[in-house]
Amino acid sequence: MGRSIVANLKGSGLGKCEYDFSEDQTWCRTSHNLNFIDETQELVSIYDRDSEPDIASTPVEWAGSTRSAPEALTGPLPPTSRSLLSTDLASAASPTKKRKLDSPFSFSDVFQGSPEQSLGIGQSPASHPRPRESFSTPSRQEQPFRDDLLNGPESFPPLEPTNSLTSEFATGYSTVSDTLARIYLETPAWPLQDRHEAHLMRYFLENLAASFDLCDPDRHFALVVPQRAAVCPTLLNAIFAASARHLSRVSEFDPYVADRYHQECLKHLIPMLSDSAAIMDENLLAATVILRFLEEVEVPVSGADTQSHLLGTHVFISAQERSTVTGGLRQAAFWVGLRQEIYMAFVNQRSILPVLEHCNIDRSFEPTDDCTWANRIVVLCADVIRYCFGDGDHNVSTYSQLLEYSRDWMTYKPASFSPIFYRDPKDGELFPEIWLLSDAVVTGLQHYHLARILLTAHNPKVPRLGPGQRTALRLMNDEIQNDVRTLCGMAESNSRTPPNYVTACMAIAMAGDRFTERREQEALLRLLLKTEKEHAWPTSTAQMHLKEAWGWTEQ
Repeated sequence: MGRSIVANLKGSGLGKCEYDFSEDQTWCRTSHNLNFIDETQELVSIYDRDSEPDIASTPVEWAGSTRSAPEALTGPLPPTSRSLLSTDLASAASPTKKRKLDSPFSFSDVFQGSPEQSLGIGQSPASHPRPRESFSTPSRQEQPFRDDLLNGPESFPPLEPTNSLTSEFATGYSTVSDTLARIYLETPAWPLQDRHEAHLMRYFLENLAASFDLCDPDRHFALVVPQRAAVCPTLLNAIFAASARHLSRVSEFDPYVADRYHQECLKHLIPMLSDSAAIMDENLLAATVILRFLEEVEVPVSGADTQSHLLGTHVFISAQERSTVTGGLRQAAFWVGLRQEIYMAFVNQRSILPVLEHCNIDRSFEPTDDCTWANRIVVLCADVIRYCFGDGDHNVSTYSQLLEYSRDWMTYKPASFSPIFYRDPKDGELFPEIWLLSDAVVTGLQHYHLARILLTAHNPKVPRLGPGQRTALRLMNDEIQNDVRTLCGMAESNSRTPPNYVTACMAIAMAGDRFTERREQEALLRLLLKTEKEHAWPTSTAQMHLKEAWGWTEQ
């Protein structure tokens, strides 16, 4: 059969055949004639179109970023690394650009996985990351830290935009938007080349991260965020900015350093607010939360919120709120963002912004861990703020439901929420001594007392006129004062965590004017002063307002 077919082809006048076959070649019979079409050029053009936009959509290469993809990205990952990269980014549910799928791992997995899947220092996409001279967070020059900073912003070297992904690295991930491709580095920035920036990172880990991880047993901001920041310059700049700002408020550190990192971070973050894929990125959510902290320490505890970055925070939280129940960094950042919103709403006496719908949040009283139990009352506190300062109907029914929930939360609280030690004030003291088990317990109980202060002050059942009004107001005043003392006692007795003092200062700023005895006023004022001096929180405006309310005259 093979011989006759070959003979027919050779004698058909078709010219020389492209391929030669042996005489004993086996051929299959076909039921009809077949037409063979050469699609080589079309396939080439298809793949060219798939890869060329990757180059076009990437910003023009910035100074110092002409570098090929690391060899570690082109070869197979070690088994330990491969097992860590199993989560998909498809849950972002946003328009994305398809990429080649023949990579040994998905780029998006590096940044969107659960805590258990987060990369370790030695488990990054590049197994042996090289120092990145071109990683363009502000100034990489090795100079004496203060000498190049104390002369003002004009002495700084020009800022360089952060390095984006190159087209070579575009094949290293499966499905990622063009915007996300531009915000991640192909090679981790660790080890940091600038000792000063390494100092800022360590300062964040040792002094600030715990303030974010209050109700997070996995300590995402201490353990996960720094690793993510190694490949996300926006997040890294946010960390540097927060550390620099905090240092400038508790020491002689140059405040211009924080401004530079802050502006560099916002320069890349703000354009992403309109990108549907970017606002679903949990690392950018974490960056906005850290930036919000940076701005909080600039806002007086008595109010006057500039809300300069508040919108950005709400955009990310609103987009990702329904995904927070899945856990991981996204959930951790959501709870931090909600506590930040409670702080700003409380001190400014405004409602919680409507983007925080609290959907999918467990509000039950089922037994659970301490962090979840604390978060339940945090949500209740947000509901109370919305009731007190919002535009909705301030009816008795809603008030009663909120009050009942707060009472039930305290009634059914786990045994771990009971004090390890309690002692009433004595010998002229104002605040009780209350030792508590953990940061989560302190956070939960403090938000419970904040909610009580608001519910007491906004009780619709208090008579407006009549013989019972004076008695009702006196009882109301006593309850609020007791809650303020308790909050201050919790802060002083659990002084390891700065947010405990911040929450106490919120209550002092809101209700400190109700204290009439000089010794009580002085005790409240001392706590405000301590919070500003030791924890960098601005309380000077609150001090001034309280002195005016108390009728103090400057000595």
